Amino acid sequence: MHRILPVLLAFMGCTAENLDPFDLAGYGYEYYPLEIGKYRIYRIDSIQFDLGEGNLPTRDSSTFYLREDFVEEVSNLGRDGENLVRIERYRSESLDGPWSIFDVITRSRTTNQAYSSENNVQLINLVFPVKTGIRWDGDAFVKDRLVVFVQGESLEMYKEWEFEILSSGVSEKVGENTYPDVVTVQQADSDNPIEKRYSIEKYAKDVGLIFREREIVDSYCKQLGVLDQCIGKEWIEKAGRGFFTRE
Repeated sequence: MHRILPVLLAFMGCTAENLDPFDLAGYGYEYYPLEIGKYRIYRIDSIQFDLGEGNLPTRDSSTFYLREDFVEEVSNLGRDGENLVRIERYRSESLDGPWSIFDVITRSRTTNQAYSSENNVQLINLVFPVKTGIRWDGDAFVKDRLVVFVQGESLEMYKEWEFEILSSGVSEKVGENTYPDVVTVQQADSDNPIEKRYSIEKYAKDVGLIFREREIVDSYCKQLGVLDQCIGKEWIEKAGRGFFTRE
């Protein structure tokens, strides 16, 4: 499995018992900072899967860098009057550049929830107060059975997603850095003989997103209708469409 590590970082409802609703210090907003002028650079390792000659699975691996620039706040009157932060993302094959524009995303935060919008897909990444064991419908804004395309092949990427905070306040080492206070959010973890949907994110206090891993794949046996060929195989061998990423 390829390893993907963040290489440079500059630098989200529900209510909890015994928390004063007017005292927001313990809500955990520090896990989802939205400070204008900050930036982050991630190393991205990606494997994309497809069916090749003879209907055999093929893999296309790549490594690149993605920089997020927190550019400006824009008004968002559609939800509780909160502002969105506009983030420009740039891609490069190396840390030294050159950097070319990749896309534009937004992130925002209300009293009880934190949102992201990428490729016209909006997710509720965190809920406040941050508390281990809390579950929520993080893909509430995603249409049922939304189809995305990977290598020209259709994929129900957000099938069976369910968000849960697995841990919080835990020290973790990610890449070269050790973060004393990290919250881990599981977005999806379903695995059957023909489909796998796995997504996890980690947020460090006063830093933000430090790690994301996704394995969104369908087996080639599902596509061909010959399920017995995939019995006993690892997903790296039997994936016929989809992707693995770490950042």
